[in-house]
Amino acid sequence: MTPARAATLAVAIAASGVLGGCLPSSQRQNDRTISATDSASIALAEQAPVDTLRLVWDASAPETDPMPIPTSLAFVGDGLAVVESQEGSVHQFDRDGPYRGRTTLPTESYPYVAGARGDTLVVLSRGLEQLLWVVPGEGVARSVPVPQGAQQGVATDSMLAVRVGGGIDTTTAPAVVWLDERGGERVRQPLLGPRWRSIGFARARGDSVLALSGYRPVVDVATEAGADTLALVGFSSPQLVRSAQFMRGDVDEPPLLTSSAATLKDRLFVLNLRTDHLRVDVYDPAGDLQRVLVTPLVRAVETVVAMDLAVRERPDGTVEMAVLWTRPPGILQRPESRVALYRWRTPRASASG
Repeated sequence: MTPARAATLAVAIAASGVLGGCLPSSQRQNDRTISATDSASIALAEQAPVDTLRLVWDASAPETDPMPIPTSLAFVGDGLAVVESQEGSVHQFDRDGPYRGRTTLPTESYPYVAGARGDTLVVLSRGLEQLLWVVPGEGVARSVPVPQGAQQGVATDSMLAVRVGGGIDTTTAPAVVWLDERGGERVRQPLLGPRWRSIGFARARGDSVLALSGYRPVVDVATEAGADTLALVGFSSPQLVRSAQFMRGDVDEPPLLTSSAATLKDRLFVLNLRTDHLRVDVYDPAGDLQRVLVTPLVRAVETVVAMDLAVRERPDGTVEMAVLWTRPPGILQRPESRVALYRWRTPRASASG
């Protein structure tokens, strides 16, 4: 499968994964029991505190400069960057929402956000098998090679790593690979669990790489010394029934439970996919649910899916959360995408007045 095809399917799978399990014709009538672990998580989720997110702004790129297949986003400097994979470009938004313009990347880049270093965005080019240092508004300032089969990248001031294998890749064993500043492989740490589960974004938390799973409420935590699997205790989703059916062999495909997550200090913010509102679950380092963040319920009339999120903390303790919303192209359906910025007034911010 080409990177271009994979980028298009990423959005389509997200939409079908969220909405498909809700339709009467989408699955056979099977045993609807779930595991004791999932049942306990649902019970814990019902007891978690719930806060409402406040929408600050909602913006789209102009029709003259569209984002057909956006896949990922990141805070960069004082603005926000959205990576578009079909045409290979980076679109910039101001901190207050206005569109700034685009930076075109090399042909057949098929890029995904890896991270940011100061005012420079680092993207993984699946097509070129490189990490690209992109200065918004200017272009690519630097590039280094990555191992074959790299699916996601991680770039911080002190770390370069990529996630390889997993999912539809039948040739590369799932692993996290740490790189030196020239792209040379330093450490390759195999990931645990079945190949089908090992697919999703990769995030940095301290010296660790969190390898997310879109299909089960678990995270593989990898360090250069080893890897372990962290269960997200308190995860609740209407799709857990279908997830259990897949693991029993009753249905052919697992449902997508979460499309992305982001780290902020020692917390993990998980996009818990819903069709009628935005829901973000906040977990502590042990994987225990601490809080649920939601927007008001809306009627689900469009297949618009929350694909990615980025978080940052303001000096007063308030958390800003950027969410990439997208609708895949289809028959009689044009693609659509937008970025929304939300704020969460945390207990710390409330205590400080």
